[in-house]
Amino acid sequence: MAFIDIHGHYAWDIDDGMPSLEDAKKALEKAKNNRISTIVATPHVVSGKHTLKDLEIIKDRIHDLKELAKVYNIEVLEGCELFLNHDYLEALEQNIFIPIENTHYLLVEFDVRKELGNENEVEDRLYEIQYKGYTPVIAHVERYFKGSLDIERIQDFIDNGYLIQVNATSFLGYHGKHAQKFAYQLLNQGLLHVIATDTHRCDGHRSPCLQEVFDLLVKKYSYEDIHTLMYENPLHIINNEEVDPIEGKTSFFKKIFKRR
Repeated sequence: MAFIDIHGHYAWDIDDGMPSLEDAKKALEKAKNNRISTIVATPHVVSGKHTLKDLEIIKDRIHDLKELAKVYNIEVLEGCELFLNHDYLEALEQNIFIPIENTHYLLVEFDVRKELGNENEVEDRLYEIQYKGYTPVIAHVERYFKGSLDIERIQDFIDNGYLIQVNATSFLGYHGKHAQKFAYQLLNQGLLHVIATDTHRCDGHRSPCLQEVFDLLVKKYSYEDIHTLMYENPLHIINNEEVDPIEGKTSFFKKIFKRR
């Protein structure tokens, strides 16, 4: 069983991810031990801050990571995590972003330090990405809600064609009790498409842990669902294909209704 990690800051000395080449080597070794066969390198790209020249520097470092990862029999693909702040239109107009390996999928994030913003700050920005021809993959959705999870809003995201990514580390409680609760809530209701690591370090709470989380989740959920979230859907994304829904912990009555 192999895993595909579509969200990770394995590239060194380029953002708040790996601080050094040695850390990147250790992270790749840990990824290998976690049976991660493919990584999408997703350095942060901040709208209004990064330029096209910066983007070339980022791509060069991803290339360095790609060559390094061959030692560990890991394939590295291009991507970024685009921060959708108030300057997002500038980034979109100037193509200051890196889609996931030349597909129509683009990993995006909002500010995790505060509650998810209003429609103008969120839905309008996601719409503009879609209008440009890309499908937003919304990073670590479980981390944007502080009090309660807005299920209706997340369902609207999915109905609009956006993908929902949840951090593996959230299931382990590494982002706090709220994020852990919301991660399980999304999984229970089948409102997510991908589980990824969001790796930033070679050890500790923000390091590769897909095997650990897989072993944890298959005790409570179907193998097919967890395999879909950690391998099949990431594979669909990097192949520029449609992803598959999961069932989650569907209630008995919901199952009866679905059969009719």
